[in-house]
Amino acid sequence: MPLHDFNRLSDEMQLAYLFQRGTYLARRWDDYHQAVQLYRVPSGFFVELNYDVEKNEIEFLFAFEEGSEDDRLPDYAMFVKLPDWMPDAE
Repeated sequence: MPLHDFNRLSDEMQLAYLFQRGTYLARRWDDYHQAVQLYRVPSGFFVELNYDVEKNEIEFLFAFEEGSEDDRLPDYAMFVKLPDWMPDAE
């Protein structure tokens, strides 16, 4: 399903599609109570699931494509740890 079609789905259908087809990749914290989980879906776009841990509820989903003006992948770069056996790229 292309990103445009995903965005046209209802919130409930987006969530169902994400859980059925998406692959969990990473988590970051937007605030001390706001967990943001990153998923990739088979057609190549990404979805962030914003979850309030205090309220124990999903707040919203945000879908984006890599390289677009909405690309949020750089927000996860600080959480990537390369294996010790890899040489520094200096």
